[in-house]
Amino acid sequence: MYVLSPEEMKNLDKQTIEYVGIEGIVLMENAGKKAAEILELNLLEPHEFIAVVCGTGNNGGDGLVISRWLHNHNFDVHCYIIGKKEKLSPSAATNYKILNKLSCPITFIENGQQLKDYVDELSCYSTFIDALFGIGLKGEIKGYRNKLVKIVNQHSQKTIAVDVASGVDCASGQISNIAIKADYTITMAAIKYGHILYPGREYSGEVYIVDIGISPETYDRFLPKAEIIEDLDLFISEREADTTKNDYGRISIIAGSRGLTGAAIMSAKSALEMGSGLIKLIHPSSLSDIFETSLLEVMSKSVVETEDISISPDALSTILSFVSYSDAIAIGPGISRNQETASFVREFLKENNKSTVIDADAINAFKDYNQELQKLSGKPYIFTPHIKEFSRLTGIDIDYVKSNIVKCAHEFAAKYNLVLLLKGSTSIITDGNKITFNTTGNAGLSTGGSGDVLSGIIVSLLGQGFNTYDAARIGSFILGKTADIVAENYGEYSTTPSKIIQNIYKTISS
Repeated sequence: MYVLSPEEMKNLDKQTIEYVGIEGIVLMENAGKKAAEILELNLLEPHEFIAVVCGTGNNGGDGLVISRWLHNHNFDVHCYIIGKKEKLSPSAATNYKILNKLSCPITFIENGQQLKDYVDELSCYSTFIDALFGIGLKGEIKGYRNKLVKIVNQHSQKTIAVDVASGVDCASGQISNIAIKADYTITMAAIKYGHILYPGREYSGEVYIVDIGISPETYDRFLPKAEIIEDLDLFISEREADTTKNDYGRISIIAGSRGLTGAAIMSAKSALEMGSGLIKLIHPSSLSDIFETSLLEVMSKSVVETEDISISPDALSTILSFVSYSDAIAIGPGISRNQETASFVREFLKENNKSTVIDADAINAFKDYNQELQKLSGKPYIFTPHIKEFSRLTGIDIDYVKSNIVKCAHEFAAKYNLVLLLKGSTSIITDGNKITFNTTGNAGLSTGGSGDVLSGIIVSLLGQGFNTYDAARIGSFILGKTADIVAENYGEYSTTPSKIIQNIYKTISS
C-alpha cells in the first residue's frame, strides 16, 4: 500500500487536473461525497448533533461537500467556516454557494470575538468534523484558531478529521503546539506520512481511505517512494520438498561478550526459528561453555578475546576465514563497547563484502568515525539503529531527527549507499531511494533484546536470498507482527524477546 508525502499528494492532484483533465471541483466532490458515505455507513448515528469546522482552503471545501451530503441524508449538521468569505479558495467558494442555497445552517467565524460569541453553542455538539487545515499546514496554529482547537478537543465526544488532523505536520507527524485529537481520519487517495509517524499516528485515530479518482496510470507515472507491507504473502512461500540445509542460508553471527551473552543467544535462536540452514556463532573464547550448552542447533566458534572478554582485533583474520563460506552475517548483538572490539568491528566491516546486518554496539563503533563509515559506502550492509543510536552515529541533534525523521533517514542511506532500518514505534526502512514504513509492533518491544531478535530474523532472510532492502523491511514486519501476536495473549508488559522468538512460526506460517 502506497504512503504519500504532502508533496506527492499535491503532485498527483495537479497531474490529475492538468494532464488527465479532471477538474479540481470534481476531485473535491468525489472526496467529500465518499467521505460522507464513510461517515454515514461507519461512523455516525442518525441522532448525533454534528459540527463541521471548515477552513477557507480546499480542505474546508471538502468539509462543505461533506456538510451538503450529510444534510441531504437528514443528519443534523451545522457548518462553521473559520475565516472570511472572500478568503475561500475557488472550489471552496463554489461549494459554499451551493450549500448556502440549502437549509443547512452556515456560520462564519472570522475573529476571536466571534469565536467567544459561539463558545456555548459549539460546546453543545457531540461530534466534530475537522476540515480546518488539511495537509498543507506548516508551523503553529495561532490566535483564535488555536482556541477553536482547544474547544473541539475539550467538548467533542467523537472527532473525525478530513485528510489529516489539524495541527499534525503531514510530512513528519510532528505537532508544533496543538492539534485536533481525532478518533477517526478520512484521508484522500492514500495514507500520508503524518498518519503513521508519531505523534501524528496517535492523533489520527483509525484511518479510512477514499478513492477520489486518481487513476492507476497517474500513480505509475509518478510512483510514490513509500509503502507499507500489509502481509507476507508476496515474500514468504512454502519450502520445496527436494532441498537441503544449504538451500536456506549459511549465516554467521559475530556477537557476545562478558555479561552480554543473552544478546548473542537470542539472535541465534531467532535466526533458527526463521529457518536458517546453518548458523555459526562467533564469540570470545571464554564464553564457549555458555554457548555450547545454550545453543544445541548452532555451531560455536571461539576466537581471541580482550581482557574484558570481548572480541579482540587479533581475531580479524580468523573471523574473515570463518565467514568466507557464509551467505550472510550479523554483527553487534552483545559485542560490547570495548574500544579494541570497536576497532575490530570497523576493520572487519571494511574488509568484508558479504551481506551484513549491523546492530547495537557495532553501530556505536562508528560514532566519531565518519571517514571509516564512508569506506563502507556501497557495501550490502543494513544499519539498524534506534533513534538515539542514529543521533550518536550521525551527530545530528535528536530533536532535529524527530522533526525531520524521513528526510534524515533517506539522506543517510543515500549518502552511504546502504540500507537503513531506523527502529521506532513506526520504523523507517530506506535504501536511499525507496521507503517502507513498518507499523506492526507495540510498546512490548521496548525492552532489551528485541533488537537482537530482529538482527537474527534479518540475517536469516539475507541468508535465504533476500536483498538487503527486502530483508530489512520484511524482518521489521515479522518482529512487529509477532510482538502483536504475543501481546494479544500475554499483554504488552509481558511481551518478551523470548516469547517473540517462540512465536515467530505463527507469523511466517500464517
